[in-house]
Amino acid sequence: MLWGVSGPVFLLDYLGAVAVAVAVAVAARELTGRRARGATPDRVELAYLTDRALLACQVGVAALRRAGGVTVGELATLHADGPPPSRPPALVRALHTALRHPQTWAAVLADPDVARALRRMVGRLVRDGWLLTRGQRRRVALGTLPLFLVAAVGVTRLVDSAVEGRTAGGPASVAGLLLCCLATALGGWWLTEVPETGAAARRLLRRLRREHADLDPERRPTWQGRDTDALLTAMALFGPRPLLAVDPAFAVQVGVDPERDRPRPQRKLARR
Repeated sequence: MLWGVSGPVFLLDYLGAVAVAVAVAVAARELTGRRARGATPDRVELAYLTDRALLACQVGVAALRRAGGVTVGELATLHADGPPPSRPPALVRALHTALRHPQTWAAVLADPDVARALRRMVGRLVRDGWLLTRGQRRRVALGTLPLFLVAAVGVTRLVDSAVEGRTAGGPASVAGLLLCCLATALGGWWLTEVPETGAAARRLLRRLRREHADLDPERRPTWQGRDTDALLTAMALFGPRPLLAVDPAFAVQVGVDPERDRPRPQRKLARR
């Protein structure tokens, strides 16, 4: 018996250690950023929590479009020819200012005022606890360290067995340990991808998506009779596809891909 432990017993101990390490990694992910301060994010901020800057800008320009303040011109340019909505978020104001002169969507995204409004919004979300700080993200990443340590122990046993010419167990135990080490390392690598959003933000998004499940594009909602608030809420929570359903030409102008963001076809039941 290598290390005084038989192969099957070591494999069981190894799986128990993996379970503990996974629990530590998941706890670090779910508990970091679990509390937020300040007001609930508005729709533009929710869009940023859902899919970062592009979706936030798409929601902002959709608000301007629905208020009658943005038109599509020649050569794929956009132009704000009307006033912005009353008391708009700072990003919406910046988008409206950028569109006072006709320009393309790419130029709007590169506008310094828009970039400044985005940075301020991100700073506010970090300050209020909806986005994780660098220290918090580092803490979540360190939570995966036990997984790699457990995998290292398993690999060390296999290498020791090969070098010393001793047996780490039967063929089944050795093959099982090898597969478990590989799965542990891959799981740890997958968990090292730390989300920018904190646990409070993810919890908020899940709750709002349940409350507005009727706006989910997968359910193919009917948009006739729905107001601007419903459209912007759907975009903020589920992505830009609702704009593609309501205003497809404008959606394409602001970077919504008709192919990637097309609703999935419903499956037909097989006839018996």
